[in-house]
Amino acid sequence: METLEWVSFPMKERPKATVALIAIMLVSAFAASAMMGNIWWGIIGLALLFLSMWNYFLPTEFIMDSTGVRKKSPFGTEVRKWGEVRSIVPDANGVLLSPFKEPTRLAKFRGLGIQFSGNREEVLEFIRARIKS
Repeated sequence: METLEWVSFPMKERPKATVALIAIMLVSAFAASAMMGNIWWGIIGLALLFLSMWNYFLPTEFIMDSTGVRKKSPFGTEVRKWGEVRSIVPDANGVLLSPFKEPTRLAKFRGLGIQFSGNREEVLEFIRARIKS
């Protein structure tokens, strides 16, 4: 049984973007504190920004095999069987495994996002070999 495993950790893979992102987040938190007159607004804002970007700041493990895909993160594990994937939507940083045959706005919420980690072509080839077109 062929298996493809990797860990995606964009924060580590893109150090310049990480520095810029952290700077923007800190400036935003400082601005929120200054405008609202209370440091807690900055702390809450910073926490919300971090949570909204968790998939950038925290490592995510991907495991693909003959049965499907498993995405393990600090927030849990998501699993999709190949039979549930009706179409794929690749972009520069990853691929969305969609349960819909045609593109739809719901795919982002019902599908499974897979992040590349320097292995774009290998991942796409692995997926295309296993989904029914």
